[in-house]
Amino acid sequence: MRPLPSRQLDRRIKRVWRLSATIGVVLWFLVAVVLVFATVAIVYVAGVFEEEGTLVPFMTLAALFVALVLAFIIFVLIVPAVRYRQWRFEVLDEEIDIHKGIFWRKRIIIPLIRVQNVDTRQGPIMRAFGLASFTVSTAAGEHVIPGLQMEEADALRDHVAVLARIAQEDV
Repeated sequence: MRPLPSRQLDRRIKRVWRLSATIGVVLWFLVAVVLVFATVAIVYVAGVFEEEGTLVPFMTLAALFVALVLAFIIFVLIVPAVRYRQWRFEVLDEEIDIHKGIFWRKRIIIPLIRVQNVDTRQGPIMRAFGLASFTVSTAAGEHVIPGLQMEEADALRDHVAVLARIAQEDV
């Protein structure tokens, strides 16, 4: 069995993943709170609760808060660290080797002769941290290497484009 690729992503990608996860968790929490309040309002208007002092809305909100805390711990604190540890890649003369995944680990070997397009991408959060993603397109789909320094992603894009051109000329 061949050894795992040696290159890791930039450490700042963990902060990007944490910020993205935080935004997602907070948005889902807000949606859930709005749904709880809307449901409680409808139930009160319909007169289902016989007593005004019922604890059902407060218990539901408490359960949502517990779910928020658990989601925060899992998706913001644990997952980015484990995900970062598993991400490895390497660009060789004839192929790109990618290893990723937490529960379902993937090992992707992309022959440079199959590369159709390479590009770099940068969303607002990645731009704030000075990072970019490197994307390789083949007939089978796109493969993304996230969390590279912008200069490194640009250099990798240019290097792989040259290697892919050379590999296709050799055929």
